[in-house]
Amino acid sequence: MERQNIEIIEKAAGIIMNSGVKELTVHNLANKLMVDKSQLLKQFTKDDDILLLLHLDFEIDINELISEFARTTETPDAEMKILFKKLYFLFLQKPYYLDIIFDKKLKNRDESIKNSFLRIRNTAENYLTSVINKGKNENSFKTTISTKDLVSKILSEFRHFMKDEQRIHEVILEMKHYKL
Repeated sequence: MERQNIEIIEKAAGIIMNSGVKELTVHNLANKLMVDKSQLLKQFTKDDDILLLLHLDFEIDINELISEFARTTETPDAEMKILFKKLYFLFLQKPYYLDIIFDKKLKNRDESIKNSFLRIRNTAENYLTSVINKGKNENSFKTTISTKDLVSKILSEFRHFMKDEQRIHEVILEMKHYKL
């Protein structure tokens, strides 16, 4: 990734972490980067373009994480444990990812953002499906529950867990606004 994009991602992440997704605008990003807004408008014609850059960065991280496991010799149950630990630590390192995937206005965002989100979800579903099927074939996962239902339940539970983490961040943001 270009150095310029890395700096933009860092500053955009800072805006999200300090003020929330709603404050991620071309104007605010230009201020953080200490550049004229017109310079950024060449790359970002609208605020959602910045959010798309963050989604694409998240997508790259997820794909790298999953491809790391494509070469693993771990058992399916160990592989899933390691994956979810690594995912959790990814979200700890880049907590703004939670804000962008749990964005309350995601349904109203640009199609490219929704498509990126769907690609990320499909990547996760496909990966989990292959691990669960491998585990079932090796008899390390002994269940009669369909793979599709297991994948859905696992993603749902992880989503709830990470949503709680994101809510904690929202509370911390709210507390910053109160004078003690």
